[in-house]
Amino acid sequence: MERVALARRKDPLPASSTEKDYRINTALARGLSILKAFGPDNRPIGNAEIAGRVDLPKATVSRLTFTLTELGYLKYDEDLGRYSLGPAVLTLGYDVLAQMEIRDIARPYLQELADYADGSTYLGTPNGTEFIYIDACRTPASMAIRLGVGSRIPMASTGMGRAYLAALPEPDREALISLMAPEYGAEWPEVEARMRAEIACAQERGFAMSHGHWITEAHSAGAIIRRADGYPIYAVNVGGLRSIITSERLGSDLGPRVLGVARQIEHIARGIL
Repeated sequence: MERVALARRKDPLPASSTEKDYRINTALARGLSILKAFGPDNRPIGNAEIAGRVDLPKATVSRLTFTLTELGYLKYDEDLGRYSLGPAVLTLGYDVLAQMEIRDIARPYLQELADYADGSTYLGTPNGTEFIYIDACRTPASMAIRLGVGSRIPMASTGMGRAYLAALPEPDREALISLMAPEYGAEWPEVEARMRAEIACAQERGFAMSHGHWITEAHSAGAIIRRADGYPIYAVNVGGLRSIITSERLGSDLGPRVLGVARQIEHIARGIL
């Protein structure tokens, strides 16, 4: 029986909690705390001051600041004997900022399509063999399918995922597909056959479809958003209950429309992709 996959969220432990969670990597947490010790002005500070701000022994801080400097996250001024944030820190936030911008660009187009379809539209980004929704627009009729921002969907059986696979260079596509097989076990031959058939269709028409192949009561169509060199980096889809979004409507109307939405977003967002 196919089920809707819901994203799991867990609130972080309170700072005052005395219980230790075995899943937390202490060294990583300490390294990140050092990066957070610098103020907005990025004023150079030494190990002693950092140790006071993060409440760690100076010897521990010295090892961590050396490592962070080697990785480019800190810069060391030998004349001052102090550290400041390095350029590599910018890379930590770039993808998040880009996603915030792409969401702002995409949302009006997604909402317009959701209203027209009387369904749901999503913006997603690939992660392994899945897509993660980073924005969602829905209508009341689509609320029965409880997916939202943060939800993970499989590439192999969804319109969004199949559109992405169709747009990848063949070596990248086959490498991803090889990772999927163990996830499906004995069901893989059937899943793969449907997926490859839809990939071939998507390469001709520009969008991919799923006719109840993941959520049995829902249909969807997806299209990709490419960066300037043509590589797919985001995707959008439209979907909903099959009683509203029929296979015929998906193929003749909503599929071409979601492709148009992807191209509009792609054109406007070209500067940040």
